[in-house]
Amino acid sequence: NKLGLFSIEDELGAGLPLFHPKGAVLFRIIENFVLDKLLKRGYQIVKTPHVYKAGVWEKSGHANKYKENMFFTEVEGKKFGVKPMNCPGHLFIYRADSHSYKELPVRLAEIATVYRNEMSGNLNGLTRVRGFAQDDAHIFCREDQIEEEVKKMIDLTFEIYKDFDLKIDHIELSTMPAEHLGDEKVWKKAENALEKVLKDNKIKYTVNKGDGAFYGPKIDTHVKDVLGRSWQLGTIQLDFFMPEAFDLTYVGEDNSKKRVVMLHRAILGAVERFMAILIEHYKGDFPVWLAPVQARVISMNDELIPYAQEIEKKLSENFRIDSDYRSERVQKKVKQAEIEKIPAILVIGNKEKEKGTLAVRWGGSKKVEFGIKLDKFIEILNSKIEKRI
Repeated sequence: NKLGLFSIEDELGAGLPLFHPKGAVLFRIIENFVLDKLLKRGYQIVKTPHVYKAGVWEKSGHANKYKENMFFTEVEGKKFGVKPMNCPGHLFIYRADSHSYKELPVRLAEIATVYRNEMSGNLNGLTRVRGFAQDDAHIFCREDQIEEEVKKMIDLTFEIYKDFDLKIDHIELSTMPAEHLGDEKVWKKAENALEKVLKDNKIKYTVNKGDGAFYGPKIDTHVKDVLGRSWQLGTIQLDFFMPEAFDLTYVGEDNSKKRVVMLHRAILGAVERFMAILIEHYKGDFPVWLAPVQARVISMNDELIPYAQEIEKKLSENFRIDSDYRSERVQKKVKQAEIEKIPAILVIGNKEKEKGTLAVRWGGSKKVEFGIKLDKFIEILNSKIEKRI
C-alpha cells in the first residue's frame, strides 16, 4: 500500500502479513502503549513458546473443541500443536510456584503471535489472517475477586479505546455454546457473575446466546470503523474449567488448598485487525503520537544536506524522524511525503540555514509556516504528542 506498512505475499502463504519498517514501528507503538498501561496496573509480562505437545491441547480442551482451527506437526514421532491461544503457557507459569490468597490476583500478560487455520475464503487483508499477535492476559484470582477484576478490565478496555479515538458500538454477553466443557451449573454461575458486573455498573449490553468460548462465558466489546462495520475486539472470559483441568490452586486463609479462578482477557484482540481499523479510522493520516514517522527533513539542494542532517540528528534524539535528500525537485519530495501522510514536513533551504529556522508544512495543509525556530518546533511537536492530536 501507499503508506508502506505491510504486504501479503501468496508465495509465502495467504493470511500471513509481512510488516515493513513503518508497519513494524506502528505495531511496536501500539504494543508498547498497551504494555505500559498493563505494567502500571500490576500485570507481569511473560513470554511463552509457539508449540506445545498435543497432550497439553487435549487437557485444555482445544484438541477436541478447537481442532479444526489449529495447525499440528510431528517431531520424532511426537505430535505437537501450534498455539491458537496463549492460555496453556500462562497456566504452567502460574502452576510453577505456590500462591497464597494474599498475593492474588496474579495478572500475566503477553502480546504474542498465535496461529489459526482460517479458511482461505475468510481471509481479508489485516482484518482476517492466519498468523496474528494477540494482546493476551490471564488473571488468576479468588472467587470473591471476580467482580472487581472484571470491572477493572472493562475500565481499561474503555480507556484504551478512548486513547485511540475509537467509539464503542455495543457490548455482548455471550453464553454457553452447544459444544462446551464443564458442568452447566458452573456455566450458569460464571454467566451470572459476568452479568452482575455489567448490571452493577449500568453498562448496556445484549445477550448473545450460545456464542461463549467452549470453556466459559464472555463479555465482548465491539467497535465501529469509519465504514460503519462492527468489529469485535475486546473480550473478557470467565473460566472455571482450565484451573480444574490443570489443577491450579492457592493456599487459603485456613492453610488449605483452594481452586483458583481464571479470567482470559484481550483488549485489542488481534493487533493486526486493530491496526487495520486504525488505518481506516485515520485514513492513514495518523496523529503525531501514533505516526510511524513523525517528521521528515527535506533539503532543497545537495549543499544543504550537512545542515539538514544536523537538524535530523537533533530531532531524532526524541522523535521518529526520517529524511529525503534525493537529487529531486523539492515539490516532488514534498508530494511524496504527503502521499505517505507524514505529519510534519521540514524543508531546509538557504534562508533556513542562514537564519537557523525551519519551513514547516503540517500534514494535510498546503500552507507553509516559515521562520520556525527548532526549539519552537520541538515544543509544538511535544504538545501534539501529549494531546494525542
